Amino acid sequence: MDNKLGATAFITGGSSGIGLAIAREFVRHGTNVAIFSRNADARERAVATLTASARSGASIRSYALDVSDREQTRSAFAEAVADIGVARYVVTSVGVAYPGYFEAITDEEFDETWRVNVAGTWNVLQAVVPYMKSAGGHVLTVSSVAGFVGPFGYTAYSASKFAVIGMSEVLRSELKRFGIRVSVLCPPDTDTPQLAQETLRKPRETVALSRHARIATPESVARAAIAGMERNRFLILPGRSVRFVHAMQRFFPAVVRFVSDREVMAAQRKESR
Repeated sequence: MDNKLGATAFITGGSSGIGLAIAREFVRHGTNVAIFSRNADARERAVATLTASARSGASIRSYALDVSDREQTRSAFAEAVADIGVARYVVTSVGVAYPGYFEAITDEEFDETWRVNVAGTWNVLQAVVPYMKSAGGHVLTVSSVAGFVGPFGYTAYSASKFAVIGMSEVLRSELKRFGIRVSVLCPPDTDTPQLAQETLRKPRETVALSRHARIATPESVARAAIAGMERNRFLILPGRSVRFVHAMQRFFPAVVRFVSDREVMAAQRKESR
């Protein structure tokens, strides 16, 4: 990644989890950071954390934002640009997930998943890309392993994360002529507050599928994100296990489905005993 020192990064979802970890990596390099999130207390804590981690000279700002609100998103980014200038880096790290059996996911949960994960990404990029066209920059969207593999119990979430990859693929092509690079981060299960909430409601089959998977740390995912952006990778896959799953899904999808089906059926048989 070029020109980190003195540049500016806008990060939605920057008050916790992966977004906060990415923000911390940026301020360690001397990049000015503005974080955007709904939770005022979380933003205040995040600013304190980032200030303690920041390389001398890096500034940290925070803004209230619900990315699913289009007008609020435009207003928040217009305010940030007026305050600190156009961002060279933009990270869209807000996301929600409601795992469960397909028929048990409510209309409200599906709608919120789509509003936040898909429309939220769309709203942010619609707000910031026009500013970036004059000087270029780098956009990092956040999808998931569930954006290229459909895990049991994640119909709404997986659909939204597949959509984020598709959106990012198109933008990569469209924005190239303006000097704007686009990458999409696909983290595995990561030790964040969101995962803790998901775990409370995962179906037993989903638990069985994930029991052998290693849970990543936000810090390791953030380092992979920065390294991937530095190498101008479109698809950023943090860790060997994620790269292995992606390769298997790409070249041997029948094997991935066979293994998944075997674990699911074993969990179902166990429950029926």
